[in-house]
Amino acid sequence: FLVRMIERFSYSSLESFKKCPAQFNFRYLDKIIKLHEGIESFVGKRVHESLEFLYNEKLSGRLILYDGVIEKYHQNWKEKWHDKIVIVRKELKNQNYSWVGSVAGPWKMAREKKIVKEFFRLGERCIAGYYRKFSPFDQSVIGTEVEFNFSLDEGNDYIMKGIADRIDSDGNGNFEIHDYKTGKRIMSQLDADKDGQLATYQIALNKKYDNIKSVTLKWHYLQHNKIISSRRTDDQLKKLIERIKFQIDQIRRYIDKNNEFEPNESILCNWCYYWDECPAKSSVNY
Repeated sequence: FLVRMIERFSYSSLESFKKCPAQFNFRYLDKIIKLHEGIESFVGKRVHESLEFLYNEKLSGRLILYDGVIEKYHQNWKEKWHDKIVIVRKELKNQNYSWVGSVAGPWKMAREKKIVKEFFRLGERCIAGYYRKFSPFDQSVIGTEVEFNFSLDEGNDYIMKGIADRIDSDGNGNFEIHDYKTGKRIMSQLDADKDGQLATYQIALNKKYDNIKSVTLKWHYLQHNKIISSRRTDDQLKKLIERIKFQIDQIRRYIDKNNEFEPNESILCNWCYYWDECPAKSSVNY
């Protein structure tokens, strides 16, 4: 008898359970590893790596040239391209999935080649726009890809983990938490003021540092070269902690009672790769 459990929850795992319990089960409980990823995710990772490289160079005291950053992007794209990258053909009524990664050199078909090149250029534009806007990168950066492991309470019943793209601090108790987005959709101010992920990192910051005066949450929408900012009150953070604890308790009840983690079909299924395991998608053609 295998006891299925999670020692540390991430905000993304909680969101996965909310959107589709079946996906949560496959990924976080059964721990089924899928190597597939959408082309959108792939380009997002490569842009994140490039900006991480840029600021790590700055933190090391080295001169940051645009050519060096874009060269890093090109290098990572080439080295990390793989045979499980998926293009969702959204223009077709019945979704089709094109597997383009197996042709890491010349791409397989003219259409797929064109789409991949478009995403490749999109990544370049995101980096170029960011570079122009923030050069000479004199922000007070204290860390990139900052990892958090923290408890929501005084015990160890509700342990969370996460990784922030970037943390800035002016040394006087004022912090900024930055998140890079390469997608087309821009979050509204209303949604930003309700978003829980970066606010969860703020909870972690509050536990790590004393005498915090302010924390600003910032989302960089790189396609549009636009920033959405938000702040949280202490009361809002307390309510978020209670909501997360409730979600964790709910998941634990599912596990304890051996409940079925039912699939929840939506447009997001097109970017989920548990088709073989999911009863709702077992007939999909890919």
